[in-house]
Amino acid sequence: MINEKRKVNIIMNIAEARQGNKLVVIPSGRIDSQTSPVFDRHLTAVIERGDVHLVIDLTGLDYISSTGLSAFLSAAKKVRAAGGSMALAGLNSRIRLVFEMSGFLRLFPIYATVDAAIVG
Repeated sequence: MINEKRKVNIIMNIAEARQGNKLVVIPSGRIDSQTSPVFDRHLTAVIERGDVHLVIDLTGLDYISSTGLSAFLSAAKKVRAAGGSMALAGLNSRIRLVFEMSGFLRLFPIYATVDAAIVG
């Protein structure tokens, strides 16, 4: 009998930076079925602590799955309920296509850069 332990590589990092009255959340790597719960919890914690004007910088995002999209939708609902705003910036062509195919481009203001999103 072979006993094999599988190593799960969670390949996502989340950073934050404050610019004016907005918090920039910067996920990098992959938001997939393994990492989306972490991303969802992070966004929920950010919103619960009172940061409800968000810019999500997707410049470093390589991949997003449908479970990752659900984390964005959940956060958007919480932000709107709190009277805040949420914009996306820096979508590469692959990430933009996923958002477009799912109809999510209509749900969020999309900007080429974080600076453009901050100005609004």
